[in-house]
Amino acid sequence: MDDLDHRLLQLLTKDARTSVTDLSVDLGVSRGTVQNRIDKLLHTRVIQRFTVELGSSEDDHQVSALTMIRLKADDGKVTIAALKRIEEIFEIHTLSGNFDMVVEVRSASLKRLEKTLDRIRSLPDVAETQSHIKLSTISSRKTELRRK
Repeated sequence: MDDLDHRLLQLLTKDARTSVTDLSVDLGVSRGTVQNRIDKLLHTRVIQRFTVELGSSEDDHQVSALTMIRLKADDGKVTIAALKRIEEIFEIHTLSGNFDMVVEVRSASLKRLEKTLDRIRSLPDVAETQSHIKLSTISSRKTELRRK
């Protein structure tokens, strides 16, 4: 990846819906160059998916929890595969320390959150979980990029 790829990724991270034409203007290169770069980043899985981030009004209707997971086995591949199949799991992170991973769970209600946590605890290699409901999120860095 070169500087152009990094600049392109910064712009897409800010707004993945930005048109290829607008990206080409911002980057000072042709539309074809931008499209080829995006295609390459998708093919090499640098970009894995384009997604939707909910606005605060929609976010207020969700319950989010961070669930730390301790595994019985050393290899978490089977557990990770099972976690990926649970619709309410937003992110999975592996950890060093007392717990092996942490997942962010997003549910429409406390009842659905409880059912999701029950599903996680019932996985064969899960030895222990510890869940914390998120109350608010405070960004620690600027997320806006300056347009040139």
